[in-house]
Amino acid sequence: MEMKGIGGGQLHDKPSRTTFRERLDHMVQTLRNDIITGKLPCGTFIPSISRLSKQYKLSVNSVQKGLDQLVAESLIERMPRVGIRVKDSTQHATVSISFGYYPSLIHEIDLNRLIASFHEKFPQIRVKIVPLQYVNYLEVANYYLKNEIVDVIAINHFNFNQFRHQYDDLTEIFEPLDDEPGLYRYLLPQFRENDKLLVQPIVFSPVILCYNKNHFVERNVPEPPMEWKWTDFMDILKKLENHEKLAFYFYPSTINRWPIFILQSGIDFAAEPAKKINWASDSIVDSIQTCYNLIHRQNMFSILLAENDFHVEQMFAEQKISVMMTSYFNINKLKNVSFPFDIAPLPYVRVPKTLLLTIGLALNRRSRQKEAARIFIQHLISYESQLHIRKHTYSIPALQQAAEWEGDEIGFRPPRFNIYRDISHTFGLVSDLRLQPEEMEQLIMTMNMYWVGIQSKEATVSQLSKIGNPQSEV
Repeated sequence: MEMKGIGGGQLHDKPSRTTFRERLDHMVQTLRNDIITGKLPCGTFIPSISRLSKQYKLSVNSVQKGLDQLVAESLIERMPRVGIRVKDSTQHATVSISFGYYPSLIHEIDLNRLIASFHEKFPQIRVKIVPLQYVNYLEVANYYLKNEIVDVIAINHFNFNQFRHQYDDLTEIFEPLDDEPGLYRYLLPQFRENDKLLVQPIVFSPVILCYNKNHFVERNVPEPPMEWKWTDFMDILKKLENHEKLAFYFYPSTINRWPIFILQSGIDFAAEPAKKINWASDSIVDSIQTCYNLIHRQNMFSILLAENDFHVEQMFAEQKISVMMTSYFNINKLKNVSFPFDIAPLPYVRVPKTLLLTIGLALNRRSRQKEAARIFIQHLISYESQLHIRKHTYSIPALQQAAEWEGDEIGFRPPRFNIYRDISHTFGLVSDLRLQPEEMEQLIMTMNMYWVGIQSKEATVSQLSKIGNPQSEV
């Protein structure tokens, strides 16, 4: 998003923040190189904290933070009332940490290269990657955390909420983290518990549309506007229809898709937290009906109960689809396509809304290598790493300065890549629906039965009315 923070405030301290990072990184890297190359032999006392503070124009606390990194790498040791000296090179033991990651992060943040750069910068810390399962994530992640199999774990907002429903106090499993300056502020509240940040956001994406520009030109269809309704969108689909391809494709029965239509109902789910929403209200039924219309106009209802989304991006890459509902994360799969494509905001039912998808890193409370794990997390949120993500992927970095970098692009980038800045006011979360896990399951099952034609609209409304404890219509 733009040079403004949420609410429109200008980032006046941006230059000084950049300078601070550069000075701190320079101090740490200089000391590290001097130790590794022998310029500072083992047993040598490094300059005092006050001297380093003056030399690198850093606060005492910042110098302490930088030296903590070198202590964690076993390069230096503190001698009480004496000073800080370089450790014997034979004591520079390698520290190993394990990182539980979503397999998709390999291409979503160019994970392998980021880990390689981490090893170059911190040769005394080795990172072992442990893949996480998408299915049964909560059970697997819980096992890994409790048995100290992972020190750092990747977690998105939905999975974080699963932990929320299971634990009264999330600090039992996650170590609180410091707020990193310069992040998009709207990414942080979803990962806070009792004012403690438990997950450090690293990348995010709204759900968007992606379209084949050639198909629009061939059918003389104007490119999508910045704000439009689903009824307008369906008029465009009529012009794009072709017996050789689908005009539009999306898979509704996933947690990152169907809640969008409910959020677009116009109901303010957070207005009165104590009040139960009437899930059979006209507003919500209209939203479910809109989704129904999108599904049935393409005769896609027969695939709704399948176990996956049929690789929608692959079908788009093969030009079998003109428009798809997707995310910045998923368009990373389009890096090698031979045709131009672009992105657009989602149409809406009653109010513009889309889902905000955020991936972050959490520190295992039981980790025995917390300092090294913190250094790894800080590396992935550093300007250097975040800028790498911006240049080499389509994912949006959490660090605003990196996300809004402008320069020579390495490869093709959708012309409207920056629309996420303009639609940030439409971002919503699955948790905004304030549903318990069993209610979420009941709602999607009810909608699925209607979408595939097994259940009538009247029966669907009756089933919806049983969710929660509805009062009068909203």
